[in-house]
Amino acid sequence: MRRLGVLFIGVLVVIGAFLGPLAGVHAFTTEEVKAAIQEYIAQKIKEGGGVYRLKDEMTGQELALEFVKIRIVRKIEGHGYFADVDFRVKGEPEKFYDIDFWVRPEGDKLIFVDARMHKYPKKEGNEWVLTTVTPLPWWWAVAQEHPGETDEAKAWQVKAAIHTHIAEKAREGGGVYRLKDEKTGEQLALEFVKIHDPVRRIKGQGYFACTDFRVQVQAERVYDIDFWLNEEKDKLTVTQVRIHKEPVKEGTGWVQKLRYTFEQDNPVEIP
Repeated sequence: MRRLGVLFIGVLVVIGAFLGPLAGVHAFTTEEVKAAIQEYIAQKIKEGGGVYRLKDEMTGQELALEFVKIRIVRKIEGHGYFADVDFRVKGEPEKFYDIDFWVRPEGDKLIFVDARMHKYPKKEGNEWVLTTVTPLPWWWAVAQEHPGETDEAKAWQVKAAIHTHIAEKAREGGGVYRLKDEKTGEQLALEFVKIHDPVRRIKGQGYFACTDFRVQVQAERVYDIDFWLNEEKDKLTVTQVRIHKEPVKEGTGWVQKLRYTFEQDNPVEIP
């Protein structure tokens, strides 16, 4: 019983996963990280009228949550700190969410990057049971990977670069990822949902991954958006962003329609 999360939050971030250790910044203790996150949560509760308001990235539903505790804090070199935080639904104390908070050092301060759902409550019989989201946020893959170096980026590093890019663009966009539809010219205001598995490396084109985004005020409208990345000066950088599938109204619902497919790893437009 415990978890949830989403929310794009401002921060100064660098686009790329191969950032290496954050040189010249304050080394934060676990207690300092916890204190910074608790301060942030307290401010959001004050702004939210006594509850922590968070949009469920899977459903688009806004949740009214009560803070319980911070359980685990981990550090990933070059990316910052990640904390597991427990919340319960206001008025339903048996329903818990487990939410991961991501913060990065900026000088002698900790800056919030994002908060993502790790576990959510699912009804099983008469009880609510915490259920892990799939796919997991990329920072959990770091703990599960095999040791050793390779010439290619690991999947979590590609995902980290994409997520960093999205968080920075959301900061610039006032909390949403803004993307111009190259086909219709529409300026889309999108909320990040997830990065799909698997991440791929396409010969001559760099790294590639699909993502889901939801239209800010229409949770049922979901875009499938593709990201291409290449290594530039030892960093992974997002070099191209394209709408792969667009939501199209059919009857009373929305379905995704392909704009292009792939032939021998090359995108081919669908008329």
